[in-house]
Amino acid sequence: MPLLILIILLSVPYLEFLVFLEVGSAIGGFQALLLTILTAIIGVYLIRQQGIMVLNRMHETLQRGESPVEDILHGFFLLVAGLFFLLPGFITDSIAVLLATPPIRAVLGKIIVQNIRNSFYKNTSGYKNSHNSPEGIIINGEYEEEKDDPKNIDHKD
Repeated sequence: MPLLILIILLSVPYLEFLVFLEVGSAIGGFQALLLTILTAIIGVYLIRQQGIMVLNRMHETLQRGESPVEDILHGFFLLVAGLFFLLPGFITDSIAVLLATPPIRAVLGKIIVQNIRNSFYKNTSGYKNSHNSPEGIIINGEYEEEKDDPKNIDHKD
């Protein structure tokens, strides 16, 4: 995994440079530079607007007493998109546009939540089965032991 991260960190700037050269040769170097700066400015503005909407929605969700997991994931994806908009280049801007699109964020969020649930249940399946509980369900509760009072015992003879 660390090797993969290193490869990505080294290849992304190289690929961005190659794409910038291609775009620059097609529309001109100065226009390509202006386009990169313009996408960063517009992108950060859009991320800011959507971020405020996500924060408001998260506040409403918390006021209703519901779980804000979906809104937290939207906020995370917007944070990553904002970072990608600030990085110069057309590849990162394309990824940022995808992450800034609400339906794509929703699909990615569902995938992540499902993967977390699956890994959680896979990791806890040994624990559940070791207690011989029916269908792997464990119910936690509290109990008190009462001392037997000989006067209250029913005798069935």
